[in-house]
Amino acid sequence: MRASSIVHLLLLAGLTAGCGAPTERGSPSAAASADASGTASASSVERAQLPEGFPVLPGAVPAAMPDDDPGMIALWTTDQPGSATHDFYVTALPSAGYRILGLYPGGEWAIIRFALPNGAIWQVVAYDTVDGQAAIEVRWDRP
Repeated sequence: MRASSIVHLLLLAGLTAGCGAPTERGSPSAAASADASGTASASSVERAQLPEGFPVLPGAVPAAMPDDDPGMIALWTTDQPGSATHDFYVTALPSAGYRILGLYPGGEWAIIRFALPNGAIWQVVAYDTVDGQAAIEVRWDRP
């Protein structure tokens, strides 16, 4: 193998290693765990944990998170429609100390962008599922 090919492979390996999922500084990762906060997961994907006291819609049930979505922080289901979830978080997030950066109520999806005290930006995403439930995701901000 030529020296230039080896250098290119080393550069590619370094770039690939640096493209992992973001983690919140100063916060332990949520490896395979399940608790009432909605961090139910049977995977080995490292996830940010919900801060202590993060608001959870009353009656929401933690759900298993997909292994292929490391940007998801928590997932719940509820029998309340997505609009009820949106309305709850519009009030609950500021009351819990989270600054709302954007409200995007919609037909199929509702998104609330908010800032954590450390400056990280997350989203609450609510949508109705095919089985008549509503899903609530907390995730890293994305376009």
